Amino acid sequence: MTELTQQLSYQTQTLFMENVSLQQLSEQVSGPFYCYSQAAIINNIQQCKLAFADARFKIHYAMKANSNLSILKLIAAQGLAVDIVSIGEMQRALAAGFSAQHIVFSGVGKTENEIYEAINLGVGQFNIESFEELVLLIRVSKVLEKNVSAMIRANPEVSIDTHQNITTGAKGNKFGISLDCIEPMMHLAKNSRVKMMGLAMHIGSQIQQTTPYLEAIDKLLEQVSELNAQGFNLTHLDLGGGFGISYGQQASLSFSQFALAITEKLTDWSGSISIEPGRSIVADAGLLITPITYIKKTQDRDFVIVEAAMNDLMRPALYQARHPLITVKQMSANDTEFDVVGPICESTDTFEKQASLPAQLQAGDILCFLYSGAYSAVMCNSYNSRPIISEILINGGEATCIRQVISQQALMQFELQPTAIKLC
Repeated sequence: MTELTQQLSYQTQTLFMENVSLQQLSEQVSGPFYCYSQAAIINNIQQCKLAFADARFKIHYAMKANSNLSILKLIAAQGLAVDIVSIGEMQRALAAGFSAQHIVFSGVGKTENEIYEAINLGVGQFNIESFEELVLLIRVSKVLEKNVSAMIRANPEVSIDTHQNITTGAKGNKFGISLDCIEPMMHLAKNSRVKMMGLAMHIGSQIQQTTPYLEAIDKLLEQVSELNAQGFNLTHLDLGGGFGISYGQQASLSFSQFALAITEKLTDWSGSISIEPGRSIVADAGLLITPITYIKKTQDRDFVIVEAAMNDLMRPALYQARHPLITVKQMSANDTEFDVVGPICESTDTFEKQASLPAQLQAGDILCFLYSGAYSAVMCNSYNSRPIISEILINGGEATCIRQVISQQALMQFELQPTAIKLC
């Protein structure tokens, strides 16, 4: 049996999250659904805050990992700031109780409308990702007659050992600014309403070693030193996030290990430091729970066909990600290999090939995909005209639906009354 994540336990041969039986919960909630442990999220936040207790650090939750309003309210109540990548995320952050001044607006493609709205709402910091974005930010801030705090996101051209689709700081990525292009941007902003605070970076997700992270910090420090020698007053470093988790397959670095390495590297740095964890705050607090529809046996292999599909959990199709599988009913040893697949008409609707699962599995049994709290529910869509599934938050012995199922009937309402567009 796969090792359980925090706040999960088998009691009387049934899986519990905190004090809630997931068998009973699955009988009350129709179809697949996401389920989160409030205690696990709070524990992760506390561990992060404890590790980065140095007064120089500011923790911004990267909300692209999970932007459910109830999750955001929980995180805001713990005193974290937030990192966003769209104006929609900013609207959610403000609705959840985050202060606009504690919002970092990242993202490589901010539109003019987004920049106008973010400045008017009082966003605390823009992370600039191109020369063109800086020109636009200068122009909009001038029109609005408002000062703006900003940082340039550098691309340190550091490679990390992760999936190619989640690396963001290597040469050729769309993210950030080449180090040799930063100085002209600093001069351009010098006499504008855009006040440069320092340099930012984010080299990718699922970082499992400190070596590339520290190498990137070295490059930022060298660049800041050169710029300050020319009279710029850069006092802030934004180091991004990307702290990896294990997904049950390998050991991962703890918050304290990352914090120790960063603190030792920045012993002589007297300015402020931001970090932006996302996955490491919420991933292991969440499950995708799904009934089994069929056990399909063929000459070549046996399939477990589940009700959940790639529109509910995109990570295996996008990144070849593996989420460990466990059963809600405690069963004997995993002794049979199955391909675990969904019902969508795509070959990529495959969660895992040759998964070791109990031989006695049958239709109606419930499976759980572990480590599904990050980059999972936020990617749900309605491909094949499927509903967008619900999300449940567990707190002790209580379960609360924090996102209702979005049915096709609800989605069709946006299509039933076509509206003419007046053309000039």
